[in-house]
Amino acid sequence: MEKSARKEREFKTRRADILEQAEKIFAVKGFYSATMAEIANASGFSIGSLYQYFESKDNLYSKMISEKLDLMHEQVREKVKVASGIAEKMEMIVAAHFQFVENNEDFCRLFLRGENAAPSEVMTSLRQKIMDGYSQHLTFVENELKEGIKRGILRPFPSRDMAAVLLGLIRSAAVDWMLFPKKASLLSRKDFILSVFLRGVQQNET
Repeated sequence: MEKSARKEREFKTRRADILEQAEKIFAVKGFYSATMAEIANASGFSIGSLYQYFESKDNLYSKMISEKLDLMHEQVREKVKVASGIAEKMEMIVAAHFQFVENNEDFCRLFLRGENAAPSEVMTSLRQKIMDGYSQHLTFVENELKEGIKRGILRPFPSRDMAAVLLGLIRSAAVDWMLFPKKASLLSRKDFILSVFLRGVQQNET
């Protein structure tokens, strides 16, 4: 049992190392120019050993993208879980997204290029997973907003539209930060995004 558990830990560690090196190579060379041989060499594996972890370059790329997006969504949920009050939860949603982009800038630039358009069954599955993941994440944000509406803190706008607007503001700020690098951190834009959003959805004080 102990030997089996150790093998599983080693497998996961080696797999994570491969994904980390693959992300770096894809970020520099792009999906089409990167090769499995380069990724194997950077990871310290033979190309034959690499195929024991990922059956193709499409498969490796798909896993890298989908698992990193899952990580972002998980980090946002964890931050919101410990927040209290709708304003603090909205702050954590913005901050967690921005922190992820800053900590994973190469990945985000790669994702921004949209090189998941290769015509293969694996890539088609990836696109669907991205859409499903976004929909679930949108629902998570929507449910937090619904609670604010229920308590009379937020105006009774369509909650899903509100969630889409908030994520849209976050995405626009992140894309602008990546395309037009500035000295200030992306996180420094948090208060501005929150102000723009909350001024529009909070109930007017009487």
